[in-house]
Amino acid sequence: MTFLRRLIKVAIALFVVFHISSTFMYSLYHVEGVPVLEWLYNKRTHIRPYILATSQWQRWNLFSPDPLRRVIEMDFDQKIDGRWVSVFTLNQHNVTWWQRAPELKIMRRMEDEKMLPLQERYMFDFCRRHRIPEGTQMRIRKRWHVIPRHLTTQSIEWWRNWEPQWKDIELMQTTCPPLK
Repeated sequence: MTFLRRLIKVAIALFVVFHISSTFMYSLYHVEGVPVLEWLYNKRTHIRPYILATSQWQRWNLFSPDPLRRVIEMDFDQKIDGRWVSVFTLNQHNVTWWQRAPELKIMRRMEDEKMLPLQERYMFDFCRRHRIPEGTQMRIRKRWHVIPRHLTTQSIEWWRNWEPQWKDIELMQTTCPPLK
């Protein structure tokens, strides 16, 4: 029995090493001038069937050498006494960690101009969750800025003094439906 357990542990360890190595090898690109990486890159034909069968083929940048630089948030405004007042801002800071992935994914999809039905549905749900009375005028605004990319590393002082240049655009206006 002890021999079988050790054999299973060794098999699992070998599989994990194979899987990690395969995923790493398949994600390689721009390997010119590095002999070891070129050699690994040329061995990809052996692991290709495994990678494609296990859906690891996306070739994501595993260590994010080029991270996203655009910061986005959605402002929900309510018309009060003839002027727009921000009542809620949806961004990564005010969404709980377990809801962050689905909520922010919806937010990124809402910014597309073709997603008017999604924007409207989200606004109606927002009105219901926040108990906003029927007929209240509401709007969604997308706000964003881009974190600058520099060829050289900037000092901590530079980043402390940096202020983002926010841009915004109105996505839609609607009125809240009856509360159910």
